[in-house]
Amino acid sequence: MKNKIYIIIFSVIFSILIWGSITLSDQFYSSFDYKVRVINNPKNYTCGVINPQNLSIKLKAKGWQLLNLKLSSGSEFLVSAAYDSGLISVDAYSQMTENPLLGAGITIMNITPRNIVFNVEEIVFKKLKVEASTDLSFEPGYGLATPIRVYPDSILAGGPKSVIENMYKVKTNKVIFSSLDNKTKLITQLENLPGFEFQQNNVELTLDVQKIVENYFEGIRVTIKDIPSDRDIVLIPNTIGCSVRGGINIIGKVTADQILASINYKDIILDTVGSVKPIVNIPKNTQLLFTKPEQLEYIIKKF
Repeated sequence: MKNKIYIIIFSVIFSILIWGSITLSDQFYSSFDYKVRVINNPKNYTCGVINPQNLSIKLKAKGWQLLNLKLSSGSEFLVSAAYDSGLISVDAYSQMTENPLLGAGITIMNITPRNIVFNVEEIVFKKLKVEASTDLSFEPGYGLATPIRVYPDSILAGGPKSVIENMYKVKTNKVIFSSLDNKTKLITQLENLPGFEFQQNNVELTLDVQKIVENYFEGIRVTIKDIPSDRDIVLIPNTIGCSVRGGINIIGKVTADQILASINYKDIILDTVGSVKPIVNIPKNTQLLFTKPEQLEYIIKKF
């Protein structure tokens, strides 16, 4: 019985192989999308502006050849600058020698678009700020306690002069996380910019995720700034309470004397309703929710 099962399995596999061999020997049509990359730039020159950035190529070939193209690593269409600089325009069909995979036995039916325009220009180096690109969601009650830390926070970049001169930052590849509930560190790469090279391609991101809590602080004294020497201000009341939100590890270390409340004398003079709102300065990486009371009445005394 076992021998019969083995024979059946072998027959099925053999039949599939024969069918596949015959099928892959037939001619087929297929379209491929290729990213354009410029090669053979002059020394210390690069190409940043390429139009179009992608080509669609329709091919006719045997099934196994099309399969090989599908499985081949990379999907770039190489275009030679021929060690020239400036604005260059080429016909995609003239670049077949740079793309040997699209060679013997393969018929190119159509290339869209056909004309490729690119600008080869001098490489200029500049230090750029690194900005994290993220899409984050958190467990209920959690959030970022501090801004995302990027290390290094800036990086030396080399790129086409006309592009890099107007740049001040470079982003990372987008980082996606869901249901975050604790501190997370990860290594990610900088976004791929045509014609650019970086001092290093990887940066470290620190996501300081904490439970977000609130705390209420009472008895915060309100001071008056820039009072003339012949004036005195009596506030009613002269203290306030503040509700502050932040990460549990941050709020747990905040004390009432770290919260500063003040009123500028100028604001009292300009007031028309008989009460003013104090300016409240709270510790870094915390959020002021409300003050109680929100407005303070006052009495001006003149000496």
